[in-house]
Amino acid sequence: MADVSTRFRDWVAQQRPAGADAVVRDADSIQFDTGMATAQVNLYPYEDGREIVELRITRAIDDQDTFFLHFLLDNMPRAEELFGQMAEALEGQTTTLATHVLLCCTSAFTTTLFANKMGEIAESLSLDYDFTALPVHDALVPGGDFAAVLLAPQVAFMRDQIAQAHPHAIVFEIPGKVFGSYDAGMALQLVMHALHDAQAPARDDAKESLRTARDLADDRQVLIITLFSLRETSRIGYRLYDHGVGTLQGAVRKPKLSYRDVVDLVDTLPARGLDMSTLDAVGIALPGVAYRGVASLPDIVEGDCDLRGILGERLHVPICVDNNCNAAAVGCYVGQQDYENLVFFRHAFGHAAGGFGAVIDGRLLKGRENLAGEPKYFEGLFDYRAHGGFGSALWSAEGLHAIAENVSLAAVSLMAPEAIYLSVDTIDDADEFRATLVRSLGERYAPPVHLVNDYMERVYLGELALVLQKLRDPNYRSRGVHL
Repeated sequence: MADVSTRFRDWVAQQRPAGADAVVRDADSIQFDTGMATAQVNLYPYEDGREIVELRITRAIDDQDTFFLHFLLDNMPRAEELFGQMAEALEGQTTTLATHVLLCCTSAFTTTLFANKMGEIAESLSLDYDFTALPVHDALVPGGDFAAVLLAPQVAFMRDQIAQAHPHAIVFEIPGKVFGSYDAGMALQLVMHALHDAQAPARDDAKESLRTARDLADDRQVLIITLFSLRETSRIGYRLYDHGVGTLQGAVRKPKLSYRDVVDLVDTLPARGLDMSTLDAVGIALPGVAYRGVASLPDIVEGDCDLRGILGERLHVPICVDNNCNAAAVGCYVGQQDYENLVFFRHAFGHAAGGFGAVIDGRLLKGRENLAGEPKYFEGLFDYRAHGGFGSALWSAEGLHAIAENVSLAAVSLMAPEAIYLSVDTIDDADEFRATLVRSLGERYAPPVHLVNDYMERVYLGELALVLQKLRDPNYRSRGVHL
């Protein structure tokens, strides 16, 4: 392995990502500074003469890590591939003090006034946003480093052309209700929702674990790994639960999600202070279908992966793989004692599909090959012509509201839950949303609605509950048992 370490060090020192010269601080640390950001390559001793490589990009303006991962240095091709991903991310790191947002319509007269008003609101809230207004044909010219482009309703039909001109920006229509009422505050809120996931920090989440109403007291040590694919980035988080309490935790972040990243994380956790020999089980929650330990994320990663088999060979403990929205539904369930039947629905602003989970009579509903709760197969079947079609509905407050309403009505019709839990960007009033259900279902059959503002915490908690259930019940089957 020493030969690989030497070759990697020499190779890195010769690289020039983003045109930056390499600065060798010592034998185990090389950095590249572009002014906008600093990339670091750090090496740490591991075991048997092997080393752990840390790749990190830190933005200069706010000292935030935008790329962060560890991997075991065991072969050059893999090391060069990951360095290349970091170099690509560094070259695209052009973040300045303000987040630039473009508004456009036919003449830019109305949007100029709208942009000025949004700027005033952002300034009053001490938000670093910069708003520009352009006629739509001028907006077709690439450039400007915009994080988001907002289209007035009359030019929304040009969204695809605008998106091609600004491939790194989120492009969406200002809802007609918002634009027509000159509601700049709501428009700013939509921008913040749209950019939230993309700019989510990769640092350790300091939020305390949710308290549970159901019994999760246990003397086992369980490692929970969560995978989230966000816009132009991905995040893999981990948390060690010891006697039901979250202790050691952290995250890695990179532009593209891959199954190998999960293996790299597990390989490098001992270097972060986690004694893998004391683990009793590992739970993985991911944004796709998981069946018998095999992960399938067709919209994110090509091919399937037997995570249970791969990690089981490394760790020799039970490996549980579940869908993250199923885990979130269980997280909602164990966090209360009022309902034995509930559904959970998650849809992020602009994402092509939402996620769904249901706990019915205290059991997690999984169905054939655990496919239950995949709304992408029916979301497009509803009529969204009033919102410009399903694809356009994803990018407006009214559209997301309509999607959530249709999914909720379908859930009530099929399962009659005692409560609905929503984690839907742009829906921030549970009573108002329930009132829309009452119009279709009547007061008697419209269930209570709860808003979930801590989605990731629910996933961690729910996955822990699923792992503990599988450990406790020798008769556990893939269709699930009472929690």
